Amino acid sequence: MSNTNSKLANGSDAIIPSSYELQEAVLTCSNGTEYSIGDLIASLSIEESLYSGSLQGEVSILDAAQLLEKVKCVSGEGLHLVLKRRLQDGQQDKYSHKFRIAEIHSYAKLSPGTATYVFRVVSEHAYISQSKTISKPFNNVPGQLIKNICTDELSIDEKNLSINTETKQTIVGVYPRMRPMYLINWLVRRSYDNGTPFFFYETLGDGIHFNSYENIVNKESYREYKYAPNINTIVGSEENNKLLARKVLTLSSEFNMSQYMNIGAGAYSSTLHTIDIATKSYETHSHSYSDKDLRLNANGVLPKGSQIQERVLNEHSDSTNFYISLNSQAVSGGSSYHAPANTEILSANAYIQNMDTLELNVEIYGDFNLSVGMTIDINVVKSVEAGDDKRGKDLFLSGKYIVSSILHDFKDEYRMKLLLVKDSFIESLDNIQKRDI
Repeated sequence: MSNTNSKLANGSDAIIPSSYELQEAVLTCSNGTEYSIGDLIASLSIEESLYSGSLQGEVSILDAAQLLEKVKCVSGEGLHLVLKRRLQDGQQDKYSHKFRIAEIHSYAKLSPGTATYVFRVVSEHAYISQSKTISKPFNNVPGQLIKNICTDELSIDEKNLSINTETKQTIVGVYPRMRPMYLINWLVRRSYDNGTPFFFYETLGDGIHFNSYENIVNKESYREYKYAPNINTIVGSEENNKLLARKVLTLSSEFNMSQYMNIGAGAYSSTLHTIDIATKSYETHSHSYSDKDLRLNANGVLPKGSQIQERVLNEHSDSTNFYISLNSQAVSGGSSYHAPANTEILSANAYIQNMDTLELNVEIYGDFNLSVGMTIDINVVKSVEAGDDKRGKDLFLSGKYIVSSILHDFKDEYRMKLLLVKDSFIESLDNIQKRDI
């Protein structure tokens, strides 16, 4: 990979959003020796996800310098990557991240003096997590417990953390001998914010986050992107740059829309059964999908008339059942691990099941400021019949989406492949259906 790609004006300023520069690629061996390997990198990709507490990536090496033999690389080495670009207005975007090589794979000899192989890399804290398990008492709210694990067990600098510690209900117990990253996910499952779930994830641009679905949905949309016919502007102009930065290059979807599956998963209605072994009491609680639920767009996912055996879908509370065993007298000064789920698990599960009602796979030019956990607006222009020059918005596909995952692809250009999800529509399904007839 050339240190400076071909889309830089005068060798430094970006003229299109796909420009970037690989400023540093430093391999650090176990003995502390450092090697600059930027000229050996053919391509690299880095993935971030709303469901992953660590970045993962693959670095493709084209090696004519016998790096493996000289460095005696066996995985576990550090790899510090710095990517940047300077925009026409003088501002500079930058990624800087320290990885560990988790695996070396796909080795091939192209010629006697040249080989190719791939470094599979993970964030430093994920590598540390593999080396220990935790079994000790805990007593705090889940958010603070997660923050303590990050700083005390995984050695993550607090400046790289954005942890919401306002999770309700103190829980008390003993950690069940898990690796730190598994333990964090274990705590995430009992973290709620007004009935919405939490996510623990890492971004390439701004570190590690622990945030609730409520906060993500209520966040202002980062930008509107448009999927429309080609634009006619002068390459390198400010207008061209702005339009390209907001252009959806490709759009597709697996759809995976299934009321059949959602009914069984508790998306529309469910029941919680609890038994308190201390008081010998048994209770049930039900949850039903409502128009008042928090959502990205104005209109929900259930069209009028959706029924099974003359009952609307959100009245079938027996479609999904959860069972929790409680012991109200087991601990003092707090609650057991399962206690927070007593009033929140049903609604949180419904939000999880409905948030990917519609998925879109889109590709855009690279944006150093866009990361998972943000929301964006997608404007899909409808196709038109021959002779009709009026183009409208696709009301089904357009709307506000959550960025669920990003694949940062650094090759000849910097592009991002986004997985977008939404839980609602900008227009009611009944009106959309009427307009399309």
